[in-house]
Amino acid sequence: MDFERDYYCLMPSMQFILDERGSILDVNHFGAKSLGYTQDELIGASILKTVYEMDRSYVEQQMNKVFNECAHVIHQISYRKQKKDGSIIWVQEYLRCIHQEDGQQILLISCQDISKQKQTEQLLLGQKKILEMIARRKEINEILNELIITIEQINPMTIGSILVLDKKENRLYHAASPHLPSEYIQATNGIQIGEKAGSCGTAAYRKEIVIVSDIEHDPLWEDYKQIALAHGLRSCWAIPIFSSTEQVLGTFAIYHYNSVAPTKEDLEIIETFSSLAGLAIEQARMREKLEKNQQRYQSLFKYNHDGVFSLDLDGKFLSVNETAEKISGYSQTELAQLHFSKLVVHEDVKVAEDLFEQAKRGTSQHARIRIYNKQRNLLYLNVTTVPIIVNGLVTGVFGIAKNITESIEAEQKIKYMAYYDSLTGVANRRLFQERVQETIDKAKMKKQLFAILYIDFDRFKYINDSLGHSAGDLLLKKAARRLRRCVYTNDTVARMGGDEFIILLPNISTKKDAIETAKQILCSFQKPIVVHGHELFLTPSIGISFYPDDGEDAEILIKHADLAMLEAKQRGKNGYFVYCDHQLQQMRTNMQLLNDLQKAIQQKELFLLYQPIVQLPSKRIAAVEVLVRWHHPSLGAIPPSTFIPLAEESGLIVQLGEWVLKEACRQAKQWQKEGLTPIRVCVNISARELQDRKYAKRVEMILQEANLEAKWLELEITERMMVYNEPTITRNLNLLKQLGVRIAVDDFGTGCSSLSYLKQLDIDTLKIDRSFIQECPHSYYEKAIVDSVLSLVQHLNMNVIAEGIEDEKQFDYLAKNGCSEGQGYFFSPPLSAEQLKQMLQNMNEPRHV
Repeated sequence: MDFERDYYCLMPSMQFILDERGSILDVNHFGAKSLGYTQDELIGASILKTVYEMDRSYVEQQMNKVFNECAHVIHQISYRKQKKDGSIIWVQEYLRCIHQEDGQQILLISCQDISKQKQTEQLLLGQKKILEMIARRKEINEILNELIITIEQINPMTIGSILVLDKKENRLYHAASPHLPSEYIQATNGIQIGEKAGSCGTAAYRKEIVIVSDIEHDPLWEDYKQIALAHGLRSCWAIPIFSSTEQVLGTFAIYHYNSVAPTKEDLEIIETFSSLAGLAIEQARMREKLEKNQQRYQSLFKYNHDGVFSLDLDGKFLSVNETAEKISGYSQTELAQLHFSKLVVHEDVKVAEDLFEQAKRGTSQHARIRIYNKQRNLLYLNVTTVPIIVNGLVTGVFGIAKNITESIEAEQKIKYMAYYDSLTGVANRRLFQERVQETIDKAKMKKQLFAILYIDFDRFKYINDSLGHSAGDLLLKKAARRLRRCVYTNDTVARMGGDEFIILLPNISTKKDAIETAKQILCSFQKPIVVHGHELFLTPSIGISFYPDDGEDAEILIKHADLAMLEAKQRGKNGYFVYCDHQLQQMRTNMQLLNDLQKAIQQKELFLLYQPIVQLPSKRIAAVEVLVRWHHPSLGAIPPSTFIPLAEESGLIVQLGEWVLKEACRQAKQWQKEGLTPIRVCVNISARELQDRKYAKRVEMILQEANLEAKWLELEITERMMVYNEPTITRNLNLLKQLGVRIAVDDFGTGCSSLSYLKQLDIDTLKIDRSFIQECPHSYYEKAIVDSVLSLVQHLNMNVIAEGIEDEKQFDYLAKNGCSEGQGYFFSPPLSAEQLKQMLQNMNEPRHV
């Protein structure tokens, strides 16, 4: 017996054990939770506590019957339970009486929630009954009342209401509201449709469903909430009732005594019954017109916006309206010779025949059916069939066919957009991944090789920023077309985003085939692409991965092709690289190095060096360039050329840059406190830092924290950063200038900046790149460039620093030609803070090197 109890209590359904009085001896956790109770709340209570009050008598009668009949016989009943929150569910219950050794009887109950099944059954039965009433020409009030009663039976916690629209007055009148309070009906009868006209008036006005979950606080009910709240109505969901021509006939509404929102199932039921109401109202009005004047019926038949037709019991057309002729492409005479199935697409014939047979049996149904018209165009129709009943006998089938081809094609377009890139028309990431997976499945079976090519265009961002997004979009379209011309039709070209594309080559014999395709792509992009009159050159960097050598699932293969593409970029761009494990190892090494760098910032493994910048020709120290260095605890000194690019790629440069700036400002102030004459500290900053909208504010806070005047800080940007012309970067630079911070352009002459940016950004200092100083004054070209820069800054009244001065000749030449300041090993290598302090103290009067 204990085993049986344990077994019952552990099953994944609602399990109860009752004594002869119907008290709950035990209930499993699943059962209590399903009803919203704890086990302690139910044990000891009557089972009738969980039964919907209208079903309690029936349940009590059935339990007595089970106790009085033979033990161990399993009985089955269905009824409604009420959960703790008041909601109602249908259950199917199995009962079994057990005689215990002490002579007592207990009842083992196992029940499952069949609400959805019951709701579906009730819905189908309700639909059938309503359609039969429509077909049998029952009075419209009787049909609408039956419709409301049906939905209230499906969900006893609701109150239904149908209002019909008087088009002349634009008012709604109650047509079926059997359980709404009479005072409420009287107060809302003849409500004017419009905004803030409650749920129903607003739904009819907007021609869309209106959900009000809280009548008391929703502005739509401002003028009517008092009467609703007075009768306990707390929520109302309303949907317009449409005719077959999309005209508003009225509204279908559901009220609740609680503030609740509809579920997906509720919405489906509302839409279904509003359609039935629309069909009933429209059929009733059509019947009224038919009874008044047969000619008016013929007019309606003729001018209906939907195709209307009738069939004999053999399925041949008897009559069709003009719309049906237009839809089918056939005349009425031609259709009279055809069976309806001759128009239907082969795959849909069975559905159409079932629709026809149901109507012959007296049941109205609807379905989506595809047909070919006379011109062999594929059309999608929503077809509703209704039995034609004369003297109680079905004599034929009446049908309404709505042409929904345009909406279906719109849906297909949406599906297309889900799988194809809207800009270029090639596949998108989603479709590409699915095709890779399909190719993997085939390749596993046939043990085949295939390749993935990951492509990034090297100069696209520069072109896009320079010529604008419209030019960039057109460039991408033409690049995509050029890529497609480089591959076969069964290969897949996809856009991964931005200027990144990816290609699947599913049918290659050797790896050489994929490499030849990559070479062909590189060759094709040697020719310019003309956009808005500009000849533009794009250089692809291509990464290649192979199945199965480089991975056996889609994500890994794409990732490895991407890594190979990055390697191609690092090797000089405009080329291809085949993925190899060594590359992955290098990536892992870099990732570990990045982790270590983050720890190094926190654990003070980094330190700063300071290289003097001197005035020319006096050699007095005017400033220092701040240089960050890293001594790894196990790897030793890590060159900046190794860890700075990693920091920039990962975004860690922001955290690193902030640490350098804080430390440099602190040290500059410390030298001043020790009595040394103030000098500028020059700190390099990255584009990533300037792209932060709050960067200038952070610099201001760092200066305040160090108590350092802004004029002693000079921030160095690269020449390339000026041409980004990003609003955020420009705004930050302007704010920094307003603070009094000096701005210098580093490596001047190596980029492609416009002279207008120098004026626009109010640059204080230009630093001539060391590559021009190395050959001065011997090289004619380098000398000409340096002379031009010196002349430029003199006219612009700017400071200029020559980097990389290594010997006396360079020093003399620059000093004589008006160079303001110089930097290089000729004066001093980078020094520690203490070494620089000693130099400044030893040479404080005059301060020079």
